[in-house]
Amino acid sequence: MANYDKATSDFITKIAGEAEAKPAEEHLSLDPLRVAKRISKGAKNPRDAIAKYLVSTATKSLMEKDSSIKILKLYGFMNDHYDRAWWDWEPETIWKSLESDHLDGEGSTPDELKNAVMALQLCVNSMAPFEHWHIFEKVGHAFNWNPVNFEIVQPLEPDEAALAMQILRRIQPKSVFDDEVLGYVAVCAKSAGMVWLPDSMAPAVQEKLNGITYEHHLRDATKKAWEEKYLPGDALLRSQVEIQLARIKDVEDLLGREAVSA
Repeated sequence: MANYDKATSDFITKIAGEAEAKPAEEHLSLDPLRVAKRISKGAKNPRDAIAKYLVSTATKSLMEKDSSIKILKLYGFMNDHYDRAWWDWEPETIWKSLESDHLDGEGSTPDELKNAVMALQLCVNSMAPFEHWHIFEKVGHAFNWNPVNFEIVQPLEPDEAALAMQILRRIQPKSVFDDEVLGYVAVCAKSAGMVWLPDSMAPAVQEKLNGITYEHHLRDATKKAWEEKYLPGDALLRSQVEIQLARIKDVEDLLGREAVSA
């Protein structure tokens, strides 16, 4: 992990000083970094903490056998219980409401759940996660229940980045990702050794990935193997393709487990 360079720090400072953000719909705007910074605290065992928190009947439906919460189910839960009012609430109002309504005032909201709710609040009020890789990265970690730290670069795994993209597209279906976010996801994929990432999992990322990887023969063989279930006859290429397919399957599996639907 490396500290942000001066240019990145200056960028964050600039965003922090801006009061206007682009709304997802005609809605009150919110300073994107001010909200994004609220998701900066993570816990070592987020799933355990979340499992302890979601004890009421109303929230048990969000839980799966692995004690994880589907982010879009959480989003739907918040909208069902608080309509769109929570989109503009201050954090303390949200936590007090959750604790009063679903914990009978006997517990406190864990940091990782706060991270996820604040990331969702940012996404409905701002285009920042679509425009700036710094913000996309932190929102991505919040959506994957990872610790979030704004002082360092925290590259996402390809499956985590793909999940973040699909959740964001469900929340803001008319929005598109800027080149710097697509490029960031491509770099994450390349760092994980991937040469091909299906558009169905991470739309428009492959074009960026093509520009930073040069194993075109492996890329084409992987694409054919994935789409046509055809493995090359050459033993070495076949083994390389099988590794690529396993990495793509990891992405597919996470998206499948999360069932990216509201």
